[in-house]
Amino acid sequence: MPLRPRHATLLLLAAALTGCSLAPHEPPPAIALPAGWNDPVIGQDAAPPMADWWRRFGDPALDALVAQALEYNLDLALAAARIEEARAQLGASRAEQWPTLDAQADASRQRSASGNGNGNDSLGSAGVREFYSVAGVLGYELDLFGRLRSATDAARARLLESTYTADALRLTVVTDVVSAYLDLRATERQLAITDATVLSRQEALRLQRARLRLGADTELTLRQAEAALAAARAQAASLRENLGRTQAALAVLSGASPQALFDQQPPPGQFATLELPGEFPGVLPAQLLERRPDIRAAQAALRAADADIGAARALWFPRINLTALIGSDALRVGDLFSGPAASWSLGSSLVAPLLDFGRAEAQVAGAQARRAQSQALYRQTVQTAFREVRDALTSLREAQLRERAQTDAVAALTRARELASLQYLSGRGLYLDVLDADRSLLTAQLDLTTAARDARVAAATLHKALGGDWPAPAPS
Repeated sequence: MPLRPRHATLLLLAAALTGCSLAPHEPPPAIALPAGWNDPVIGQDAAPPMADWWRRFGDPALDALVAQALEYNLDLALAAARIEEARAQLGASRAEQWPTLDAQADASRQRSASGNGNGNDSLGSAGVREFYSVAGVLGYELDLFGRLRSATDAARARLLESTYTADALRLTVVTDVVSAYLDLRATERQLAITDATVLSRQEALRLQRARLRLGADTELTLRQAEAALAAARAQAASLRENLGRTQAALAVLSGASPQALFDQQPPPGQFATLELPGEFPGVLPAQLLERRPDIRAAQAALRAADADIGAARALWFPRINLTALIGSDALRVGDLFSGPAASWSLGSSLVAPLLDFGRAEAQVAGAQARRAQSQALYRQTVQTAFREVRDALTSLREAQLRERAQTDAVAALTRARELASLQYLSGRGLYLDVLDADRSLLTAQLDLTTAARDARVAAATLHKALGGDWPAPAPS
C-alpha cells in the first residue's frame, strides 16, 4: 500500500522504539563465600589470568613442550574452530538487524484468451503480450520488541562462552602437559635410582660369590643377594614400562603425529632442576576465582539464556516490515529505464499472531528452562572452583611436608645402610640387615621422588584452580 506522511511519522516513531528488549536482566545467583574470601589482599596487583605460569618451574624443555601443545593440540584446534563458528553466527545475527537490498528482474510472455467473441479483441485470437521489469527492493524489519536484538545478544554471549571455554581448555591442556612432564622426569629419576641399585646389588652378588668360595659366607646369604638383585631388575622393568607410557601420553598432549608418536623423544631435562614455585597465596580474594575461564563461560551462558527468553517473548507481539521498491517496467526490453517506464512503491506490513496453539508460549517455557539449567550449571561451576582451590592448597601443603619428611628419611636410611654394611663386613651383623637397609633406602628414595613430583603437580593444579597465575605479594 502507498505510504502516506502520517504513516511515515508513525513508523519513524516505531523505529525510535526499536530494540526494546523483553529479556530478563537478572544478575548471576549470589554465592555464599567463606569468611575472608571477599577481603582483598593488600598491596597485590591482579596478574593476567592466563599468564605463562609454567615458566616458574625454570625448565626450558617444559616451556618448549607447552608451546608445542598450545600450537598443535587437537582439542585446542577443535575449540578454535568452535569459536570461529560462534563468531560467524554472531555476524549472521547482526546482519539480521540491517535492511536487505535485493535486485529483482522479471520477464514474462503471456498469451491471452481467444477474445471476447465479438471480434473486437485488439490482440486478436492469438494475442501475445510480453512484460519486462527490473527493480531494486529494500526490506527492513522494525525490531520493535527486540527479537532481533535479543538474538544478537544471545549470539554475542555464546561467542564469549566459546572463547572462555577455549581458555579453560587451554589451561587444562597446559596443566596436563606439566603433570605429564613431571611424571616423565620423576619416572626417569626413579629409574636412574633403581638402575644404580641394580649395579650395586650386582656388585654385592659378586662379592657374596667370592666370599662363598672362600668359605666366609653361606649359600643362604648368596641366595638372598640373588633375590634382592632380581627384585631390583623387576622394579626397573616396571619403571621402564611406565616411562614409555608417559612419553606417549606427553606426545599426544603436545599434538604429535602418529609417526612422531613412535619416533619423537621428549627434550632432555633433569627432574632435579624443576624448581618448586614459591610465594604461594595465603588469603585468597574472591576476585581470583572470578578470573577462572569456566566461571566466565558459565556467566556468558546465563546471559545467552536471558537473551533467548527475550527473543522468545517477542514472538507474542506483532512484526512490522517496511518495503521500498524502485525500478523500471516496460512491454519491450528497449523501453526499460526510460522516463515513462520508471516505477516505485513504498509499503509496510504488520503480522500479528492470533492463534498459534501455544507455539510461542512453548518456546518461552523452553528458554526459561534452559535459563534454569544455566543457572544450576553456574552454581555447580562455582562450587567446583572452590573445592578445587581448597583441594589444591591442601595437596600442596601436605606434599611439601611429605617431601621434607622423605628427605629426612633418605638421609637417615643412607646412614643406616652404611652402618649395616660396616657391621656385616666386620662380622658383627647379618647380611639380612644389609638387605633390609638397602630395600628401605630404595623405597625411601623412590618415595622422595614421588613426593617431590606430587608437590610440583599440586603447584600446577593450584595454578589451574586459580585460573592462571596469582598476584605477587606487595614489597615489604
